[in-house]
Order: sequence, then C-alpha cells, then structure tokens
Amino acid sequence: MSTKKNILLSLLVSAPLAFASCSGFLNVDNLGKSTIESFFSDIDGMKAAGVGLHKTILDFYDGSYLRFGDIGGDTQTASRVNCDEALLRLYDFDYYAEDNGGFPYTIWKSGYAIATNANNILYYGQKLLEKFPEHEAEIKKHFGYAYFARALAIFDLCNCYAMPYGYTADASHLGVVAIDYIPGFEDRLSRHTIKVCYERIIKDLNSSLECFGNDDLENPNYISGLACEALLARVYLYMGDYANAAKYSSIVMAKVPLAKHDEYVGMFRKAQENPGEGIFRLNTYDNGNGMRALYNPTGNQKLEPAAEFMAKFDDNDARGQLFTYTGEKEDGATYEGKRFTTVCKYLPVKSGVSDEKNRRSDFFVLRASEMYLIHAEALCNGESQDLNAAAEDIKALRARALGTTPDKIAFSWASAKDLDTIIQEERTKELCFEGHRFFDIKRRMENITRPQSTTSKTKSLTWPDIHYALPICQLELQANDYMVQNEGYTGRKTIGE
Repeated sequence: MSTKKNILLSLLVSAPLAFASCSGFLNVDNLGKSTIESFFSDIDGMKAAGVGLHKTILDFYDGSYLRFGDIGGDTQTASRVNCDEALLRLYDFDYYAEDNGGFPYTIWKSGYAIATNANNILYYGQKLLEKFPEHEAEIKKHFGYAYFARALAIFDLCNCYAMPYGYTADASHLGVVAIDYIPGFEDRLSRHTIKVCYERIIKDLNSSLECFGNDDLENPNYISGLACEALLARVYLYMGDYANAAKYSSIVMAKVPLAKHDEYVGMFRKAQENPGEGIFRLNTYDNGNGMRALYNPTGNQKLEPAAEFMAKFDDNDARGQLFTYTGEKEDGATYEGKRFTTVCKYLPVKSGVSDEKNRRSDFFVLRASEMYLIHAEALCNGESQDLNAAAEDIKALRARALGTTPDKIAFSWASAKDLDTIIQEERTKELCFEGHRFFDIKRRMENITRPQSTTSKTKSLTWPDIHYALPICQLELQANDYMVQNEGYTGRKTIGE
C-alpha cells in the first residue's frame, strides 16, 4: 500500500463523526480507533452517534450533492457574478480529477463520511447490544438509521461517480467503493461493480426495514421504515426494475397523501408549521449556506430558473408560485415589499431571529409526489403495463397543482412513449430544484439540451459523454493504488487499462 495517506481509508477508519457541530462537546476530527471504541462505551454514545450521522447527511445534501443534481440539468441559468469558481465549473461541466478543492473531492469526502459513521454505529452498536440487552429497542432503531444512511450514501455516490445501472447489459461497469465494514489499514479498497453496489444498497434498506418493523412515519425529519420503502422505490426505478418500483411506491402512496393545493407553497416555505407530504426531510435551520445560498430570493441568488422553463407553468399552478417572492419585514428594509423572480423553495433565515420558529424551508430527501411519479413511470414502462393507471397518477398531481379534482384533468397520448414523455415533463416541473434533474436525465441515458437563455458555456451534452460521471479525485488516486479512474479523465489508470 502507498505510504501516503489513503483519503478514503482515513475517512472509513478515523471516523469524522461530526459530533462537534451537533453537540459541542467533542472534537473528533482526528479520532483514532481506540478513541471511537471508548466513545461507544454506553448508550449515550450511541445516541450522540445518531445525531452525528444525521448531521453528516445534512452536510452532504445541503453542501454538495443537491447542487450537483440541480446545476447539471437543463432548467436553470447561473449568475456569472454571484457564483464561485467551483460552482461555475460544475455548471459548465468543466470538472477534472486534479480539482482537489472542488466537487470531485467534496462530494466524495462528505458521502463517505456518512458511510463511515454508519459503519461505526453498526459495528460498535453490536457490542453495546451484547453489553446492554435491555436497550435492544433503542440500539436496533439506531441500526435502522445506519443501514438507511449507508444505503443512501452509496446510492448517491453511484449517481455522481458512475454511469447509470443500465449502462452495461449486465451492470458490470464500475460503481463506487460499497464499503460495509470498518477496514484495517492493510485492507485494499477498490471500486465494486454497479451491480454489487445496488445489491448492497437493497440489502441495507431491507435490513433497515427489519429494524424499524412496522414503524410508520411519525416525523418526516427522522428516518423511518416508510423512508426505507420510499428509497427502495427510487432505487428500483433507477435499476429499471419497474415491478418493484411500482410495488414500493404504491405502499408509500397508501400511507402518505399528497399535500393539498392551499398547503403546497407552505410546505416549502414554512416547514415547521406545515410538514406537508414529507417522508424524509432535513432541517436546515443552522445552515446558512447550501441550497439557501444558491437560491437566495433577495437579490444574491447564484442560480435562477431559465425563462423557458418558467413559461411551462400555468398561471394558477401552485408550483409556479415558488418562482416569485415578495420580501418580508424580517428580510430588512432593502428587500421588504419588493418582488423577486427566483427559486423560492428555500428562503433565507429571517434577519436577526434565532429561535426554532425560524426554520422556514427544510429541503426534502423523499416526498409523496415523487412516489406518484415513480409509480406512473413504472406502470408506463414495465411488463405489467397499465397506461390508464399511470395517467391517473399524473392527473392527481396536476389536479393538486391547479386546485381542482382529477376528473377535471384531461390529456391524451397515442402510445406508451407519448405518455412517458408527459410523465417526465410532469416530473421535471414537480421536482425542480430539489436535486433530481441531472440524475433523471442520466439514468434515462438521454442528451442534455439547455435553453438558449442559459449562461452555460456548454449548451448541450451528448450521451454518453464522460461528464455524466464525476472523476475520482486525484488525491484518492495518488493515495490508493487500487483505485481506478473513470474513463476519459486524465490522471492515473482508467477503466479498461
């Protein structure tokens, strides 16, 4: 093994548990394995680990993952004034392995921080279970958190660093390192095939479900058995396993109703007052950056919806209301009463207010509307095709958006292909600026064609351009002789060599 520090291995062993920012009582940036073991000596340590795990998920989503999923798509334009250099490079598909301070590095690092924390909880939690059998229920709940989090991290890392599941007929192309244990320093870590990655993702989600049992949704700010079923629906859709995608999405649809028309805007802007249709959402109250910084409606937004995309929404579509914002008193005299055209799913923290009621716009990881879209796409494309039922899912979403009933929604299609196009258009409008668009285009192995109003240097990307997958960062390649670079990028050995 190289004598240089192995970036991935150091993440997996030294365990940046993220407790410091959550609890304020422990700085763990350089914890050793023995220190971690002593930390997990009691149930309080396990509970703190759960808090830390949740924080690493928040940091990953709000700090990098959702940005990549949004900015790589075709629905927005970037401000050449407000965007930093790293964000503009991502927007222009101008990323490279040597960019050790940009997204190829930060997404990799923060994604594996989640896996690290999950592996520690599962390993040391088993020892706690043997020591404190009377706390079995509490410990197994944390096992459920950890299995879910690890599955989510590996799935999302595959979305970023690998080609989609269907890229090869047998899914034999490389995914990421689907690590499911705490390795020793002599272990050789290499990328698994995408098939193995997905097998482990599904296994983890089923293990999480077993831990939660019949635990349904109580609070969407926490991981639950229902969140496992919702993520399984998404994973199976990405695999092209339409039967299972339909199965799990229907389970969730039966338990979580769509938000009502008059609640739609509020579930984004007033998250604590209106949880809406959330299945799993992350509280961003303490985060001043992330998605809020991208879409600041008070004049400093880094990204804006493309005019061509905004024109797709009817005047009475509730979703279109999320593109305009009138400054409130708490935003300061500079902005009060002024209207801004931008993405208003993520509002800024009210100026000078620091209590819990100020949690205005948490972002969704999973919500009910996505389940309707998954169900429709699965019924439209699966072997057990049911186009009429798929259309009913879309009618339900459109009716809610327009404040009417599904029987008042009419549209026609000439073929399954036509209906699939309608479903994708609806998916783009419903889930816009929630980190889905680029990954949707990618999983469907389609070209990217951006509107003419975009400021991007790259107006289109033809499938399967190498930029559909991020490069493995050069630091990782230099530290780990067993790490393989994605095809087409410069640096150490690539796939096929």
